[in-house]
Amino acid sequence: MYVMGVDVGGSKTHCVVTDENGISIAEGFGGAGNYQVCGVEMASDSLQTAIEAALQAAGISLLDITYAVFGISGADEPEDFEVLTPMVGKIMGDTKFQIVHDAWIGLRAGTEDYVGVVSICGTGAGHAGRNRAGQMLTLRNLDFITGNYGGGGEIARKAMHYAFRSEEGTWKKSRLEEAVPLLFGVKNMAEVCAILRHNEMTKQQRYQMPIVVFALAREGDAVAREIIEGLGYEEGKYAAAVLRRLGMCGEKVPAVLIGGLFQTKEPILIDAYMRAVHEDAPQAYAVVPDDVPVTGAVKLALDYVRMKIAGGSGMEE
Repeated sequence: MYVMGVDVGGSKTHCVVTDENGISIAEGFGGAGNYQVCGVEMASDSLQTAIEAALQAAGISLLDITYAVFGISGADEPEDFEVLTPMVGKIMGDTKFQIVHDAWIGLRAGTEDYVGVVSICGTGAGHAGRNRAGQMLTLRNLDFITGNYGGGGEIARKAMHYAFRSEEGTWKKSRLEEAVPLLFGVKNMAEVCAILRHNEMTKQQRYQMPIVVFALAREGDAVAREIIEGLGYEEGKYAAAVLRRLGMCGEKVPAVLIGGLFQTKEPILIDAYMRAVHEDAPQAYAVVPDDVPVTGAVKLALDYVRMKIAGGSGMEE
């Protein structure tokens, strides 16, 4: 028996095929898969590429897959599933599958009992939780206007803002004023401004910006540190709200941290996050999984299959 887990994110798609014991047989990769960002066509192509690569490496076909779970960034609202379900169904054919928000595969990757709160902080941010009664809550996780905040994009935006303010003298001095021009391949912020008047930041520059900010924060730059701490504290407030709404504030409960920024295990970020969480849930503790998020998709697929074999009703759909 084989199962498939797929982690579909804003920058890449990761597919893993395992046996009934969860032992990895093969994996495949594709490009960006969040259709809200890259569009349906590119998202579908990324899925197809990752799945075909994994199946080919395993030497099997889709007909050999008993069940598949897709953890998809952008699977937020019912209207998203109206787009994603037929898109994935076209690829999977008769193979049974389930689509969940990628937060759920993160929570499953970081817990044994699938209970706790999970926060994503990578390209973007998202939060969800599940209590011991099986009640599940996902925050809206859409954009700033609809209440969401966080991720590398927010760091890039703030870093640019305060680099310009440092240069113009309207805020604290920061080495961002020197580091940002280097990232753009120019000499000063005036030249950066000239570039931005005609072009947006490139994807590579957006990706590199948080790396620069983290490095400066570690080296003691006050503004860079405030950006990282501010982001961590804000993400912690979202997590605390999930715990509060699920009635878990009095429990010793894991806060599972996934996504590229949390995977750095940077204390400046995580300490600020936990400080906010502890204001509501003092016994909560941070978990940064060593396993990649797709592991959670595999575990959910195996959970489903084992429950079906045992005669259960299956996991929450």
